[in-house]
Amino acid sequence: MPSLPRLSWTLPLLLAACSSDPTPAADAGATDAASATEAPVATDAPVATDAPVAERPMVMTTRGPVLGVVEDGIQHFFGIPYAAPPIGPLRWRAPEPAAAWTAPRDASTKGASCPQAPGLLVGSPTTSEDCLFLNLWAPPIQPVAPRPVMVFIHGGGFGAGSGNDGQYDGPELARRGAVVINFNYRLGQLGFLGHSALAAEDTAHHSSGNYGLMDQQAALRWVRDNAAAFGGDPSNVTIFGESAGGISVCAHVTSPVSAGLFHRAITQSGPCSFLTTPLRDEDARAPVQSAASQGRLFAQAVGCGAAADVVACMRARTVAEVLAAAPRPIELERYGARYQPTIDGYILTEAPWRALAAGRFNRVPFITGSNRDEGTIFTRGAMIPDEAAYRAAVTPLVPDHVDDVLRLYPISAYGSAFAAFTAFAGDAVFGCPSRAQARLVAATGTPAFQYYFSKLNQRANMVTGLGVYHSAEIAYVFGRFTGFFARTDADTTVADAMGAAWVRFAATGTPNAMGASTWPAFTAASDTYLEFGDMIRTATGLRRDRCDVMEAWILPAP
Repeated sequence: MPSLPRLSWTLPLLLAACSSDPTPAADAGATDAASATEAPVATDAPVATDAPVAERPMVMTTRGPVLGVVEDGIQHFFGIPYAAPPIGPLRWRAPEPAAAWTAPRDASTKGASCPQAPGLLVGSPTTSEDCLFLNLWAPPIQPVAPRPVMVFIHGGGFGAGSGNDGQYDGPELARRGAVVINFNYRLGQLGFLGHSALAAEDTAHHSSGNYGLMDQQAALRWVRDNAAAFGGDPSNVTIFGESAGGISVCAHVTSPVSAGLFHRAITQSGPCSFLTTPLRDEDARAPVQSAASQGRLFAQAVGCGAAADVVACMRARTVAEVLAAAPRPIELERYGARYQPTIDGYILTEAPWRALAAGRFNRVPFITGSNRDEGTIFTRGAMIPDEAAYRAAVTPLVPDHVDDVLRLYPISAYGSAFAAFTAFAGDAVFGCPSRAQARLVAATGTPAFQYYFSKLNQRANMVTGLGVYHSAEIAYVFGRFTGFFARTDADTTVADAMGAAWVRFAATGTPNAMGASTWPAFTAASDTYLEFGDMIRTATGLRRDRCDVMEAWILPAP
């Protein structure tokens, strides 16, 4: 197996396997730019929200009426089912339509989150297989013109997370004039289990392993059919996501089944290079073990490997038994893979990176970007005290380029071997692939915009010591400083700029205000990006000196 595609799947798995005990990381992330100019982004004024609305607004969806609440002029509708509960015979099947109802459904509280390993859930006190719910925020209904719709896909490595997490709540974006939606989707073994018997059961498409992506597509179909009732424009839908949510956006950008369900896309630290797992064993080009072989290991672990009807046997297992069974995500890492979307020939007909490189994707305006210190949250707790340990950490990832890595990321420049490896890891998995995918999109003439998030939240860093870590931009995009994030005037400036740019992009396909070129479109020649940091400025050549060298050995073959 050539080393070319290796890092795109091996490094994230190694990083995820690191200890979760936080270790203070070096603040190693000076701006990397060949040139930079300050370019403040206009912070569009929030839309007026003082129009008269009912205290409990009621909206008729295609399945029945929902009764929301109004808070600070923004309407909230929570826990709306967008598909039937995937339980019993519907476990490991494509989502079915939700049952209709006639009496107004109380939409004032969020529904259950999807099952996941203990200790991973944030934002919901309960989990259940009956979890396919969405949450919606909207300014007063009946606007002069339909509003753009923004649909957020949460992260969590495809094994954790929830749309119920308060950091993803959308009232501030809604205040800027968008209808904002997030949702739950099936995770881990329940969302991304591939097995030949499950594929055989799907007589129409012979697909398995992508149930979580199918849930996401079902949510987008709900948006298509219902957005107008909440004042949204179903012909102007933006999908955006962070980490696994951003990788999911990549999947939809390259999935023929998702075509027409959205019209703009934003990936936040979600590299399109990540998805390489084939469904079937015979894909000789795959750098990882197939999802079907993972499925066989799972069936054996739940005692169904020798069952006459392996699918019925697996469906008879409790949720607890499913989640406890090997191969669990940490064990899958030993096999070189984990539960994630698969190349099944239907939802994903090819690896997203290959589709982008060939121009075979849903060509919609695209924003992509990464954070200054992406690697810190993954390498915390890793023991890399000296050059020997640094070499040992790099060797299994890029065995032919260990000296190159130590030259590009010298210990002397970062203060420690640990900090140098962390900087390499963040660039290799997130920073450089983000820049490369902007180039692939732009090469087709599709509008592409790149950002670089470098704003250090002082309180969050004081608590974590992780710098501008993976996911730190979420507080600024949503304008919600929850947990240990604190807001200063400088933080508010960046949050206003990001929220306004995201909503403008959703509305018009460009993040610029009234045609002003404050955020230049990316081209291979210009290599431009917008930095959201202590200054908001345009610049060129983000980490060019390193990324241009590393691309040949960190990215999948096209």
